[in-house]
Amino acid sequence: MALGFARGVLRRLPGTVAVVVLAAVAGALAVGFAQPAGGAQASVELGLGGNLVAGAWNPLQVTVRDAGPCVLRLRIDEGTLMTGPRIVRYTAAVPGGSGVTAFDDDVYVPRFQTLSWTLSATDRVLASGSLGARDADARPLQVVVSAAPGVWRGAFAADARFVDVAASQLPARVAAYDGVATLLLDGTAAAPQTASIAAAAAGGAQVLLAGTLPASQAGLGRLAGAGADRLGAGEVRIVADDPAAVEAALRSWRKPDRSALVTALTSAPLVKAPRSAPQPLVLSLAAAYALIALLALRFAGTPGAAAAVALALIVSLAGWRLLRPPAAVVAGDRTVMLGGGELALALGVEERITLPAGTVSVPGAARPLTPALYSVDAAGTHVALERWQGVVLASRSWLRPASLRFEGGKLLNAGSTAFQNVYVVGLGSQPALQAGASLTPAPGEEGARPPEMARLAAVLPPGTALAEGPEAVWVALPPLASAAGGAR
Repeated sequence: MALGFARGVLRRLPGTVAVVVLAAVAGALAVGFAQPAGGAQASVELGLGGNLVAGAWNPLQVTVRDAGPCVLRLRIDEGTLMTGPRIVRYTAAVPGGSGVTAFDDDVYVPRFQTLSWTLSATDRVLASGSLGARDADARPLQVVVSAAPGVWRGAFAADARFVDVAASQLPARVAAYDGVATLLLDGTAAAPQTASIAAAAAGGAQVLLAGTLPASQAGLGRLAGAGADRLGAGEVRIVADDPAAVEAALRSWRKPDRSALVTALTSAPLVKAPRSAPQPLVLSLAAAYALIALLALRFAGTPGAAAAVALALIVSLAGWRLLRPPAAVVAGDRTVMLGGGELALALGVEERITLPAGTVSVPGAARPLTPALYSVDAAGTHVALERWQGVVLASRSWLRPASLRFEGGKLLNAGSTAFQNVYVVGLGSQPALQAGASLTPAPGEEGARPPEMARLAAVLPPGTALAEGPEAVWVALPPLASAAGGAR
């Protein structure tokens, strides 16, 4: 699959999109390791190259040699002195067998007081470890892949979290780069998979290719087009083989604020809580029943009391059937597709309101936007709530082909459905875009827009296009000025 992906990127054809998406989603399924000597061995690594970023999704890698099926359990305490312990749990089944077995995933790690893990087989613990609050570093990573990483240290700020990793440690999943700000490659180290570099850019990182890359890495340069090109939420840029050029590129980059986009999506409730029966109506019915019961007892004696009890049961049953909410859990969701070039990074949010106390579940991996007790396993994400309480969860990001994008100075609808409420930040409203149609952005009216679109536009750079589709709000980031001049 990785070889097929590389060939597709080299051709730089529209078919690239589908292959990149499949590689970015399924890249974790094909990971190789050197087999250690000895008996059963296991290791757990959290973070890119073991560098964990608190408040972000982090890659998780488990390696097991010559062991049966195992279970990995993470226990994260994100509580404070004021709230006390607040435990987040993650559980995953790790297949075993003869030889080396690798398991990869992406886990959201909040700012924590303690973090511990155990990897257990049926009869023993194969690996365990823990981290303390001092290890909860929230600074994004500045990643360098180079045979001489120290050459580039001066290009980054003194307090930057500068780390060097091997090309083989770069995952091919977009969520794994949530905590990565920059990925620099100079061609002196082993060649990384093109899928990993595409995933880093699409996930929001700035990928810098320094100098002339060797022939074995020529495909990476094609991702940058004529010198700089957007790919998903990030960019790929070719720079001179000089720390000063890298420093200038770092200063010019403005990473889209994905947390601000999620906040804009959730500024208004995604669902409406069911309305309870009006209090005056309930009080009136209760008063009427009390009057009827008193009259029955006064004039009918024991039969009247029996009738009052029967009436209470009938009214209660009828009231429950007529006034009860339609569902025990009310749900709503919304997604924004943040696109550049041929790819879009999907940022999804879901809201759940539970009427009785209990646990609400959503499929896949997600995280609450506000602190809450929750757990993640193969069945999804589960949050414990009191009755009539709600929670908003942000899903782990994923990739989609970009249906709304800029091509040749025009805004193109490459999808199969029409877009409404088309808007370009700094220009105003644009005509609706039918499937397959394009338009040249022009000054338009700053008329009434849906509140959601206005909130999103407020946190996006000038020239960004927004459009409302049936399943999501699409965002096309403006073209970049390429290194060769002009815009792409």
